[in-house]
Amino acid sequence: MRMFIAGAEIELLLYESQSLKEKRQILNSLITRIRNQFNVAIAEINYLDTWQRTGLGLACVSNSSTHAQKQLDKVLNYIEQDGRFEIIDIYREIF
Repeated sequence: MRMFIAGAEIELLLYESQSLKEKRQILNSLITRIRNQFNVAIAEINYLDTWQRTGLGLACVSNSSTHAQKQLDKVLNYIEQDGRFEIIDIYREIF
């Protein structure tokens, strides 16, 4: 049996955030919803002290590379449809 890990780094702009506290509230809500709905690992990894920009790291483990990639696609679509963020950059990799 093979194991595949699909990972992504996503850079986002947060338009509604006017402070680090607001940024944390928005991100905590988003991260919790993504973890619960898509069963992926997600965390803030960049721009921790910048209030309108963030970098998120995502990972999905599966026995199928196609499934892992589709899960990441679903998460990215979910973030885009949220409306509070603009995706600036995405870096993906499958191991």
